[in-house]
Amino acid sequence: MTAETLIIHGGDLLEWHLASGYVDKPLTRITPEKLKIEFSKAPKAMRIFHKPSGTLLWHKNSAGPSKVIVGEVTEADLTAQPTTTYPIEGTVSDPSGHYLPRTFAFTLGNTSEHTVALYHSPLGARFAQAGGIYGSAAFEDGTMAAWALINLTVTPSLGPALKFVAQTDAHGEFRLPLDRLPAITKDAPSTKYNAKLEVKASAAADAATPLDPETLAAVKVAKGKTGNGKSQFVDFFTFDITPGTVAKVVSPEHTQIVLKST
Repeated sequence: MTAETLIIHGGDLLEWHLASGYVDKPLTRITPEKLKIEFSKAPKAMRIFHKPSGTLLWHKNSAGPSKVIVGEVTEADLTAQPTTTYPIEGTVSDPSGHYLPRTFAFTLGNTSEHTVALYHSPLGARFAQAGGIYGSAAFEDGTMAAWALINLTVTPSLGPALKFVAQTDAHGEFRLPLDRLPAITKDAPSTKYNAKLEVKASAAADAATPLDPETLAAVKVAKGKTGNGKSQFVDFFTFDITPGTVAKVVSPEHTQIVLKST
């Protein structure tokens, strides 16, 4: 009797993961059951399976047809042969409000994995023993910088620089815990660490409409004011951080982080 093997190739996987906080932390997945995932563009025949590790999207034409192999199965038999790729677009949000909403767009059909980065809202961010920063960002015309990315690089007295990131909400507000920041040691040469703040944002962002943070570009930030009171803009500004404290961060000589509109 000749053995027969049925081969059915899987679909594409969307992985939802936490991006805010310490940039180089181990991957932290967010189970899709906690999220509201809506597709605005997708094939009608696409099937959706939510798993603990992510969302599996399967389309009957996306990974080649199923087939029955008579006899020994080879590597070539196991390799998917994509026949059709298709675009998807959608929005993901968190009913509990702990993660900020965003859009996403991918081309599927290659049985591959795609990562969707989610950022804590000010409600979802929790300060711990290491402390952190908070604040708000606005453009020079006063428009709040919705959905902007706040990138922070902290250089401890000893050891390599550490990178952190947070996203502003629809009102331009953010909270950034610095959980991996080392405490000051007794023999440390300084009681403070130097920090560099950079921002990615869009002046066209609409507070009522989430966007894809991957599309944001670097913008200039105010580092102070000139003698006649006008803001001076640079690629980044620096300030000192005291580990274990929570501090509001603003552009020097301003009441918030001010961004150049163009």
